[in-house]
Amino acid sequence: MAPPTAMDKFLDLKTSEDPAPIRRWRTTSAPIVPSNINSQPFVGRLGGNQLQAVSQSDPEYEALQHTNPDAVQSPKWAGILSLRPFADVHLWRNACLEGVGLCCWVFIAGLVSHGTANLSSATPLGPILPVAIAAVVQFLIITLFIFSLGPVTGAHLTPLITFATFLAKLTSLPRMVLYITFQCIGGVVGAYILRASLGGSPSTLVFSPGCYVDAAQVSAKQAFALETMGSLFVLFLAFGLGLDPRNQGSFGPALGPFLVGFSSAIALFAGGIAVPGYLGLSCNPARCLGLMSAAHRFTYHWVHWTGDLTACVVHAFIYYAVPPFCNQRIQD
Repeated sequence: MAPPTAMDKFLDLKTSEDPAPIRRWRTTSAPIVPSNINSQPFVGRLGGNQLQAVSQSDPEYEALQHTNPDAVQSPKWAGILSLRPFADVHLWRNACLEGVGLCCWVFIAGLVSHGTANLSSATPLGPILPVAIAAVVQFLIITLFIFSLGPVTGAHLTPLITFATFLAKLTSLPRMVLYITFQCIGGVVGAYILRASLGGSPSTLVFSPGCYVDAAQVSAKQAFALETMGSLFVLFLAFGLGLDPRNQGSFGPALGPFLVGFSSAIALFAGGIAVPGYLGLSCNPARCLGLMSAAHRFTYHWVHWTGDLTACVVHAFIYYAVPPFCNQRIQD
C-alpha cells in the first residue's frame, strides 16, 4: 500500500474540520439608485414647495404639458383642463391613498373627540379644553400625514387644498375630481367605522370639533363668515409655507409640514372658542361630510362647502396677483 501523499493529508484535514457557516445576510450594502424610487413629479405637493416640478429646460417639458400637466412649472390652462390624466392608473392609486388617509384621520381624530367630549362640562373652562385637545391632535395628524403622503399624493386630504391648487394651476382637473371624490368616500367610510367602534349610535358623533354648529346659537351668516375667513387663513399660510418655491431655502420639506399643521390647528382652536355653539373651523368639507353622515345631522353643512370654495376663489386672485414665477403671466 502506497504511503499517503500530501494531497491526501490535506483532504483528510479539511473534512475533519467543522464546515464553514452559511452566510444568510450580506455584509455590504449599496446605495439606493434614485431612478428606482417610485416618485412622480407633482407641483401641487403640499410641503414640497414645488421642488419636484419639471423645469422648462427638461427635454420632456412640452410632452408633459399634455400627459402630466401638473408636473411642470407654470402649465397652461389647456393642459390643466385636459381629460387625458384620467387614463393614468397611478393617478387613481394616489386618489385611493388620499381616501385611505382621510379615513384614518377621521377615525383617530373622532376617537379623541369622543373621549374628551365630557370635559366641556367637567371643568370651568367649558368647550375650551376639548377644542384645545382637538387642535393639538389635528396639528400632529396633519404634520405626520404631510410627511407620510406628501412624497406620494401631495397630502391634500381636504377638498380645500385640492380645489385651491387647481385654481392655482398646481393640480389638474382629473386629479382634482378624483382626489375630492375619494376624500369624500374616505371620510364617510372612516366615520361609519368610528360609529361602529363606539357602539353604533349616531349621537356619539354629533359633537365633533370642526364639524358641529348649533343653529340655535349661530346663524348661517356667522357660520359662513367664520368658515370662509378661517379657510382663507389656512390657504394663505399653506401656500406660503408649503407650496411657494420662494421659501425653498427658508422652510423646505423639513419644516413646512410642521408649520402647515400648526396653522390648521390655530384655525380650529380660534373658531372653537370664539362663538358659543360653534366647535371650531372645519376647513375640510370631506371630513365633515363623513362625520355628519354618520351622525345623521347636516346642520349648516352647506357652509363647509360654500365657505371653503369662496376662500379658494379669493385666494386664487391673491396667488395670481403675486405669482411665484416671473414668466407665469406670459404663459397665461
